[in-house]
Amino acid sequence: MRVLSIIILSLILALVAQESQAQTYADAFKDGGKYYKHARYEEAIKKFNEALKYQNRSDKAWFYLAMSFKRNKQPEQASIAFEKLRGVNPNYNPAFYFEGGEVFIELNRLSKAERYFETFLKKFPDVPKNTMKRHEAKNRLEYAQKSREIRQQDNTTSDPILVSKLNSSANDYAPQVNPIGTRLYFTSVRQGGFDNVQDSSRANHYGEDIYVSNLQNNAWSEPRMLPEPINSINDDFGSAFTGDGQTMVYVRCGGKESVGNCDLYITTLDGTKWSEPVNMGNVVNSKDWESQPTISSDGTRIIFTSSRDGGYGGADLYMTEINHLGDWGIPQNLGGIINTPLSDNSPFLAADGKTLYYATSGHPGQGGVDIFYSVFENGKWAKPINLGAPINSSGEDKNFSISGSGKAYFSSSRNSDSYNIYETELPDYLKPKPTAVIEGVVSNANTDEPLGALVLIEDIDTGELIAINKSNSESGEYLVVLPAGRNYSVSASKDGYFFYSQSFDLPKDTTYQEITKDIGLEPIEKGTKVVLNNIFFESGRAELKPISYVELNKAAELLQNNGSMVIEVGGHTDNLGSEDANLRLSQARANAVVEYLKLAGIEEARLQAKGYGESTPIADNSTNDGRKANRRTEFVIVEF
Repeated sequence: MRVLSIIILSLILALVAQESQAQTYADAFKDGGKYYKHARYEEAIKKFNEALKYQNRSDKAWFYLAMSFKRNKQPEQASIAFEKLRGVNPNYNPAFYFEGGEVFIELNRLSKAERYFETFLKKFPDVPKNTMKRHEAKNRLEYAQKSREIRQQDNTTSDPILVSKLNSSANDYAPQVNPIGTRLYFTSVRQGGFDNVQDSSRANHYGEDIYVSNLQNNAWSEPRMLPEPINSINDDFGSAFTGDGQTMVYVRCGGKESVGNCDLYITTLDGTKWSEPVNMGNVVNSKDWESQPTISSDGTRIIFTSSRDGGYGGADLYMTEINHLGDWGIPQNLGGIINTPLSDNSPFLAADGKTLYYATSGHPGQGGVDIFYSVFENGKWAKPINLGAPINSSGEDKNFSISGSGKAYFSSSRNSDSYNIYETELPDYLKPKPTAVIEGVVSNANTDEPLGALVLIEDIDTGELIAINKSNSESGEYLVVLPAGRNYSVSASKDGYFFYSQSFDLPKDTTYQEITKDIGLEPIEKGTKVVLNNIFFESGRAELKPISYVELNKAAELLQNNGSMVIEVGGHTDNLGSEDANLRLSQARANAVVEYLKLAGIEEARLQAKGYGESTPIADNSTNDGRKANRRTEFVIVEF
């Protein structure tokens, strides 16, 4: 009887202990779940480990322990927990194979990651509601398979240089360099801006502000924060500029006119002051997150990042263009060649208007987020190419920007928990298509007073208007970017002044060049004499070449806008050939210009033609350049 009593007591104690143990496990797991739900991962890890002391084969506890480590940025510990889970129950929810695969990618254990994603795709049901997740898994599987080859390739350039002058102890990112590499804008959350001190949830984060630095004596100046109205107490970041630097698109979060939580704004430079930024409205902006814009040099296209519905997954790149009414049109997704099931962001459209640099973790790479480039050719984007190491690292590398000469800037988290700005030089095969930068000052030819003028860029062969720029209203400075492969007319005009044009031939095989061309506009008044640089004739003949039509149409428009103007068209030659022949040729050419203007609707009474032959040279006829300058067509205002 005594023995039986002992046995019964032992069973009761065992049941009580088992019940107590189960209760202790349940309490620990429940507490861990609460901490996990509120992103308190350190505390969650302790509780899930405590739960596993009571039930070390709990697949749920191993899964949530692994996920807590993953989200607490402890990938090595997460990988151990995922492997434990696989040993305890390989048929647990297939999601753990996806999550574990991402951890092994982060640890550069790509073979293991490949097996995890293959297992996920085998176990995760292939049904319609799972299609998007399966697409993402296929993307990660390809990433694991192909990244090995990329990581074994030779370096594409020398090690990037940390630009110490621009960086702080806080995050510094989104560098945007101008076409000639002399000015750089960037975003920083450093203290000393429009500090958002009320937001204490972000350590060492005082709100995003935009800064600018200038290259002086081959060194960057102390960064200067842009004043109001650009920066505000809200987050202001991600600035992008047209080639002339006088139109800016950037991001503001939480503005009073917000469409979503972060929107694109646009502003223009008038002299030395930026206009009040204007929200681009709910055609461009959505109820979601818009960010990281880049604008083409000619100001007609904006590519930006958006998390709006209907994308490929995460954030995607979209493009909006100015329509025929001068409004920004509905943004179009750049498509599946560029965008991936993961997040694609920080685009930069190079000065050639065709080469796009951007960052993504959705294509095979070095790890974290890598920078890629793609070229728009034959109506579509080419397959993106990884810029390679050491530009890309195991950290996050993004916000790429490059000058016309090939000096590039980007932000990276490679050496710390914060982002810093780096400088590098790209090899030729990774650079954009060559461009020419034409810059100078537009002024009154008589007084040298700077003028704010329209600067038009046209294709001289087709007459196509490519872009409309402007010179600064205070300094008169202008800058235009001309991609190689076309022949251009660059002209400046302003009410009350005679227009000025210059042609630039840029064959496809040209190299990057910077051309300084100051422009003096002649006031419209009696006696004003100007040379029309873009009027061309067949050699030794009086037939106008078609490339002259762009210039002649400007002359016709000027006459139409100034109804009292009477002009003399003067024809001039060099001194090759006989004097009589040159006189006859110059008269015939002057007559040809007058006939064109008459066909354009200008009254004959307002037009006079006179040939001067070789009698009034403006350059030395002993050189080719001098003779070319002497072969010219001049307009003289006879009456006004």
